[in-house]
Amino acid sequence: MNFIRSLRFKFIVGLTLIMLPLFMLLYYNNVYAMKVVRDQVSLTNMNHLAKSVEQNERVLQETNRYLYSLGERDPDIISLFFLKYGSGDYIIAKQRIMNKFMTDIGFYNLIDSFFLYDAVNDDLLLATSGNYDVKMSIVQESMPVQMQQLEGEIQKPEWSIVRGGTWNALVKTVRINAQFYAGALVDMNALNHPEQFTESGDRGGAVIVGADGGALSDSALNSAQIKLAAAHITGLNNPYQVISEVTSTGSARQYLMLGIPSAMSEMNYIVLLPEEDMMRNLPFFQRIIRLLPIGAAVILITAMIFLRQLLFRPMNVLIRGMRRVSRGELDVRLETPASSELEFVTHSFNQMTSEIQHLKIDVYEEQLRTREAEFKQLQMQINPHFYLNSLNIIHSLASLQKHELVQQMAGHLADYFRFSLRAGKRVIRLDEELEHISHYLEIQKLRFPNKLDFVLDVGTDLGQYVLPPLTVQPFVENAIIHGFQRRKEPFVICITVRKSKTLSDPEPSSVLQLTITDNGVGFEQDILERLQQGQYAEDPGGQHIGIWNVIHRLLVKYGEHAGLQFSNLTEGGAAVHIHMPAQTEEEEGRAYAEPVDRG
Repeated sequence: MNFIRSLRFKFIVGLTLIMLPLFMLLYYNNVYAMKVVRDQVSLTNMNHLAKSVEQNERVLQETNRYLYSLGERDPDIISLFFLKYGSGDYIIAKQRIMNKFMTDIGFYNLIDSFFLYDAVNDDLLLATSGNYDVKMSIVQESMPVQMQQLEGEIQKPEWSIVRGGTWNALVKTVRINAQFYAGALVDMNALNHPEQFTESGDRGGAVIVGADGGALSDSALNSAQIKLAAAHITGLNNPYQVISEVTSTGSARQYLMLGIPSAMSEMNYIVLLPEEDMMRNLPFFQRIIRLLPIGAAVILITAMIFLRQLLFRPMNVLIRGMRRVSRGELDVRLETPASSELEFVTHSFNQMTSEIQHLKIDVYEEQLRTREAEFKQLQMQINPHFYLNSLNIIHSLASLQKHELVQQMAGHLADYFRFSLRAGKRVIRLDEELEHISHYLEIQKLRFPNKLDFVLDVGTDLGQYVLPPLTVQPFVENAIIHGFQRRKEPFVICITVRKSKTLSDPEPSSVLQLTITDNGVGFEQDILERLQQGQYAEDPGGQHIGIWNVIHRLLVKYGEHAGLQFSNLTEGGAAVHIHMPAQTEEEEGRAYAEPVDRG
């Protein structure tokens, strides 16, 4: 059925067209409200950030002026250039400089350390508020680079970034004269003020990053969030950016990103605000707007359920009934719906199927009679083939004057004739079939003493199952005729019967598996390929008449539930596998009452 032309599709399209303008209006209203919240939150936090950055930059600029004035206004630093290194006056001057630096550190609240470096004597004077060894090491390591940058150039106001493992800082160095350099250290963490920002939540925070995107200060942000922010540094000229982070569960988490680049160094002040926490400030009705699409979907589903019970379900029942009738199920009867219109249609359908069923009863019974006649004809076709082989064996024994063997063989042949009287039936028990095979093989053993043997391996309680008569006989004959050639060791035929379960059908069923194997020469490759391809069925009058007869009888009786396979054993010899439904006489009688679909 074409779904586009169905009533269900037209109803969905019509209801969607009615509700779509409302959804679009609500969606626009929601987007606009979110934009207003973003603008307000970004404006508030950007003001805080700009104020914080302005304070930091002002302190750095004042520190620059302080460092530039040391060489002109500080008499102790000027006197060091003229005092002898290590003299008492030199040491006293250094101490006064140290005291002055410690006092000035308290005045410049962002400054962590002041230092004075004697390039001639490689002597470093450091005044700091803590972690003396760490900062001494940082200054000593950075001085060669700082001095190289100051050679032959006008001193610039920018501060350099130095990294000390887990501690990063800004350093500013000025050249006082050819011997002395003065400088200051600023802890990066002192420049970061995350407590100033609103709506940061548990997953937001502030951080200072360098030009390479690496974090320079401590932060409440994790490494993934810092990496995400660093990837969007180029957009800091915008008022704000909305960026997304993909979580480990595959969902997206959005952030509002604010940032200001520093004018005093190659670093950027970054703030990330989780949008989820920001939207908590939306009015209550804005949250309700988000639920309106779900409510609309509930309304649509409710309407669909109502129409399904009223219209779609009775129509689907009627359509399924018509499809079952088209497949030949003429016993279909539909329940009468509550609607008067559909009640009339259903009544007409039931009346039509009843009339068609009565018209086909005669054809059905005729098919059963035709199938029964065909099955009996196929069943009797194999008897002359076996009779001819048996008479040839008796003739050969009589020619050899083995009268005792002739008597035994005649006795077995008489048992076979008695079996033939019962073989006119549609099916026989498995134990009867195997008893008949035993008589045949005993005849062959009399013919070839000490050269032929057989084994019957039958599972417990399998003799009660039935199969078409003379199903195993042709394959045992072929094994002796073709597999017994040019043999010196005893030829052994093994017949194995097992039962197994199959789940391929709609309901689990039992399968009877018969396997005939021998230790002979096996099938020739070209013959095996023809047998595996089913070419024995192309010429029912040819040399494979026995095989053709068996498989055709199985297909007539069981259809696709029976089958036949051929193979060669790896250790030598041939194998024939037959499978069919495992049925007792009672079960077979019930199954036989139904027609077999032969395609």
